[in-house]
Amino acid sequence: MSEHEGGDRGAPAPVDEAFAFDPTDPEAAKDFDRMAEIRRDKPICRPAENVVLTTRYDDTTTGFKDAKRYSSVGDMRAPGVVVPEEESFLGELDAPLHPKIRRILMKGFTRSRAAAAEPWTRGEVQRRFGELVRRGEGDLMADFSIALPGSVSAHELGIPDALHDEVMGWCNELLHSTWPTTGRTERGEGIEACFPELAGCLDGLIRSRAEAGADAPDDLLTLMVQTRGDDGWSIGAHHVRTLCVNILAGSLSASYMLGNLFHRLLTDPSFESALREDASRIPKAVDESLRLEAPVTFLMRTARDEGELGGCPVHKGEHLMLHIAAANRDEAVYPDAESFRLDREDPAEHLAFGVGPHICLGNHLTRMIGRVALEELLEVMATHRVALVDGFEWECVAHLQEYGPETLPVTIAETA
Repeated sequence: MSEHEGGDRGAPAPVDEAFAFDPTDPEAAKDFDRMAEIRRDKPICRPAENVVLTTRYDDTTTGFKDAKRYSSVGDMRAPGVVVPEEESFLGELDAPLHPKIRRILMKGFTRSRAAAAEPWTRGEVQRRFGELVRRGEGDLMADFSIALPGSVSAHELGIPDALHDEVMGWCNELLHSTWPTTGRTERGEGIEACFPELAGCLDGLIRSRAEAGADAPDDLLTLMVQTRGDDGWSIGAHHVRTLCVNILAGSLSASYMLGNLFHRLLTDPSFESALREDASRIPKAVDESLRLEAPVTFLMRTARDEGELGGCPVHKGEHLMLHIAAANRDEAVYPDAESFRLDREDPAEHLAFGVGPHICLGNHLTRMIGRVALEELLEVMATHRVALVDGFEWECVAHLQEYGPETLPVTIAETA
């Protein structure tokens, strides 16, 4: 019998006590030194009952790619919580619905669409940095990074610019409520009952796209509302609303990407020098940050049947904790994996966006946002001293799966 196997298939496989931790504890889930030890000593283990942890790149990649064996349903929900399909985010859907929706959405998340969004994004970045420069101080998280990706997503959806901050305020309220894990709050069940202002705003925009017909603008909302599949199928208005929330709320991971990049730029002079010497390194910097400081630490899957992964038996109903951050630091794939390096030659594709049928649709847009924000902050720093306030201490955001700074308070002063 394998050392991983629990004997009686009717009973839960035993926890590996030497590697046990609470997967719902943010501090434990983001203890990268501990994950490195686990990857070295027992790269696939059971840190808690009914949870199988992967820490190697290859095993984690397999877990993401094998959607037939590992279900995404309930990925973001508390155990036992089931929400209707029309209240489900794209990442927590399986076939056949997932690929039908994804085929429609993919048309709006191409590399060329991201490139077309760059001028508006750059203008918004310059506007937000300009406000901070005029004030002479601010928080690069609260005043910039948290807001910018959501605003870009809102623009791509076709939400009027004047509504961006209000809509993202409602989305942040949703993200910090019990709805993501339970599908309900004290107000009731479902997005409309829990967040009526957000639902009402989005429903009005959805109706306008349906009524506009051929005169509707070329945006993501129109794409979702008006596109028909080969069989005539279309996404229902209720699910379009949920997917809008999905796209807006999903931008938070890009917020922490920005925070990680900005923190490095403000604390590592050699990083700033390297980017100024060769601006072509900026896209590499974005991807190296996504690898080493993955803003989403892990994702979950559920085994549909009995099987094995990397030599470890995985039983039906067990949850896979696919640890992106640990896999991205696998020395077998990335030499000197714990270091931030801009000179990596043809590195393996990092897993910050996942891989396989559920790979993040927004990866081109996210990379563009990171590159533009770095370029523009470097422009500001060419004429102004941007410095973290005295006594600043890096503190990780408290969200379970996200990794990035909670705050980045800075002072900004024109250089002589």
